[in-house]
This record gives sequence, structure tokens and C-alpha cells, in this order.
Amino acid sequence: MHRIVAALLLLSSPALAQLCDQPFSPTRPNWEWQYRVTGERTSTYSIRKTDINDSGYIQVRQTAGGREESRYRCTPEGIFPVDFGGSGNNRAEAGGQPINYNLEVAKVTGVAVPDYDTWAVGNSWKLVIEVRGTGQQGPVRFNINGTLETTYRVVAQEIVTTPAGRFNAYRLQTNFVTRIRANAGPINIPFNFESQGTSWYAENVGMVRSIQKTRDGENVTELVALRK
Repeated sequence: MHRIVAALLLLSSPALAQLCDQPFSPTRPNWEWQYRVTGERTSTYSIRKTDINDSGYIQVRQTAGGREESRYRCTPEGIFPVDFGGSGNNRAEAGGQPINYNLEVAKVTGVAVPDYDTWAVGNSWKLVIEVRGTGQQGPVRFNINGTLETTYRVVAQEIVTTPAGRFNAYRLQTNFVTRIRANAGPINIPFNFESQGTSWYAENVGMVRSIQKTRDGENVTELVALRK
């Protein structure tokens, strides 16, 4: 019944009828989500959404180190990212030598946030991002292509407590698989890895908590405040 009422409320208000304003990912002018990350690294960041229209928006992530903007597209099936934000330039290390690389989104299949009816225990969805780009390690230049695949599964509905309060939330298990290849002439080097995580989403709030496992432990992200 609550889903029918929510749907009627959405249809009755022009401001809320946008495809981008999903109950588990609200898209409202002037709303700001503030998060705290603890674990392997401790940090804080905030999220705002700007340039909102019926087909997309820009998500602004503000950290102590600066500002990053990512574009999102909205469809009847849900919401998905169309770029990585920032310039796409990244730096990593392999074999004791730094690697500079630049990636762009070539194609997106699926969604990161699905339509409202998909949010039910037992349901799942997938987001596949095809990437391409270039990189350099020392004098060696190479081309990059591959996929970033995330599978989301709703496993429970439960109460979760964060610094921002107590929420009735859906718990999602996520599986993230990276399949990347670097090609330099006849040399073809695969970079494949997999990681798991757990996240909690509350209706009319969005993500309130997440746990991302790393090689050295885990990072916990919690909602500290939602300012409207």
C-alpha cells in the first residue's frame, strides 16, 4: 500500500515527477548529504546535486582535497553515471613505478539506482561500464579497455543507526568486478580484481551507510547529516 501512495504523490507534484527524483536517490535542489568515512582511511565529504532536469543532473562531491563533478542520466528504468567526474586523470603504482592513466566511459548498460518497484528483498540489478583510455609507465605508453561491473542484490530490510539517526533501510550486497587490459604493441596485460561491499538505503534519504572491503580491511561510510 505504501508504494501505491508514494507513486500517487510523485504523480501529483510536477516538482517530484522527474525521473531523477527516485525515492532511494532523492534529487532536490539545495539538499546536501554529509558523510564520514572511517577504517583504512578517515575522511569526510559532502554530496549535492545541481543542474537538475528531467533527464539528468550533476552530482558534486566536495572533499577536503577539492571538488569533483559527475554527470548522471535518468530513465524510467533508473539512474546511471555517464562519466567519472573530474578530468579522468589518475595515478597508481605497479612494480614500484608510478602509472599515469586517463579513462573515459565508452558505454553504460544497466543502472546504479533502479526504479522504485525494484526495491524489494530478493531483487537484484547490474551496472556495467565499458571504459577505454590511455596510460603511461615510464617510457612505455599503452591503450586501456575493459569493463567495470557492479551487481546489486537486496538481501534484507532492517533498522540501521548512523550519526544522522535511525533509518528503516534496505541492505544491499554488492559485488564489483574489474576486467581491464593494457595493450602496448604485442604486449597484453590483464588487470582483473573483485571486491565486495554492503550498503544501506533509506527511502526519501538515499544511502545512509556502506561498508567497502579492501585488501587491508574495510572502510565504513556513514551519513552524518542531511541538510535540506
